[in-house]
Amino acid sequence: MGGDMGDMGGDMGDMGGMGGGMGSAAGLAVMAGMGLITSVVAPLLVLATRRQRWWRCLDWHPAVVLPAFVVVHALITLGMEGTGPAPSGHVLPAAVLLGCAAVFWHPVVGSTGRLDAIGRSVYLFLAAPSLDLAAVVVVAQGDSAGGLAMIVAMLPIGLAAVAYMWRWLVTEEAAARALDAEDIEVREVRHADT
Repeated sequence: MGGDMGDMGGDMGDMGGMGGGMGSAAGLAVMAGMGLITSVVAPLLVLATRRQRWWRCLDWHPAVVLPAFVVVHALITLGMEGTGPAPSGHVLPAAVLLGCAAVFWHPVVGSTGRLDAIGRSVYLFLAAPSLDLAAVVVVAQGDSAGGLAMIVAMLPIGLAAVAYMWRWLVTEEAAARALDAEDIEVREVRHADT
């Protein structure tokens, strides 16, 4: 019986890596890195290169880009989650993720003008929970630290959505005040004429 309890204790100690997840500090870093590639590195890459001609070939409609990127992101994330912490196996998926994430960010920070501030905000508000679904699956498969690290690393997407929403609200408020001031001025002129 003593040997059985020792075996059971050993099995319980392995439960942190349940589900084939990475479960280690390296796995945590990989998942956080994938989130940061998506939420920070890709938009910075687009900002740095948005005036390049090759973006014209990748200037797709946001209604096509968003669902396509959600699927690619999920496939890469779930594929990476099962590969283990070996860095050499992560270079190609990370590069593909970066390229696809740049295409995802192009309608938002690129120079196409397809989306106004509210369109950018809605696009990002739709993207944030959709992209987090892959991380939720990672958590459900037993790698809660890795999945949560990815979710936290992708918080800048939600922050960008809030920033674009705020910009839109400020612009609308300024336009409304300008119209009110113009209306008051017209009424004052009409009142002075009578």
